[in-house]
Amino acid sequence: MIIDAHVHIGKLPGYAADAEELLRLADRVGFDRIVCSHFGAMDYDMYEGNRQLGHAIHLHPDRIQGYAAITSARYGQRAVDEIQRCHEVYGMRGVKILHRVGGLGSYGLITSINEPFMYPIIQRAAELKLPILAHSTPEECEGLSQVVPDAVIIMAHAGGCPTALGDWNRAILAARRYSNIFLDTTSSMNDLGYIEAAVAAVGPERVLFGTDMPLLDPFFGLSKVTGTELSSETLALLLAGNIQRLMNWA
Repeated sequence: MIIDAHVHIGKLPGYAADAEELLRLADRVGFDRIVCSHFGAMDYDMYEGNRQLGHAIHLHPDRIQGYAAITSARYGQRAVDEIQRCHEVYGMRGVKILHRVGGLGSYGLITSINEPFMYPIIQRAAELKLPILAHSTPEECEGLSQVVPDAVIIMAHAGGCPTALGDWNRAILAARRYSNIFLDTTSSMNDLGYIEAAVAAVGPERVLFGTDMPLLDPFFGLSKVTGTELSSETLALLLAGNIQRLMNWA
């Protein structure tokens, strides 16, 4: 079993993938299941984007699961309610947070997820036992862990992205300090040995496989995990077991 826990559906300038396209790609790579967040829900209209993702889950319940996403935490209670609605109406089993105040694709306009506007959303996700895939820095994940220690926070890219300056060593240190922080293998950058280092530091139960397809090449994303010298038992956890446990997705 292989589950890609970091996939995007919908349209973004230069990218477009619907459920059928993603599943065809997943079949080519050898993925049994994918967990998606919708581009539109993060960048334009959280209601419509999440609705479209909910429809994809309805059509392919055995293969697609979803992260409810919000356009901005500054919608206040509406954002909190949207997380709950997506869980109850569409059956989504996670939350994706990429906090912007404007400008598609502009990292300079991404605000910190560790701010008071975000705390009620994190709290609601924790109450619903929904893991949070957070596009964030290690320090932001530590801050959220201090405010809502019951939240399950998956640090997207394990620090290997521009907003975190590509420093996966800081990501590992944060996860060592807080047992509710998980790391995913979806790196926009790749250094030899970082996956093995993460497993050695925090244990195989807190590292999850993801590729960021269609933004990044899923063939490469898979090979950098299967090309390690990790045991078959550890690979089974990274490639499927951990996200299945966090999402209760048998």
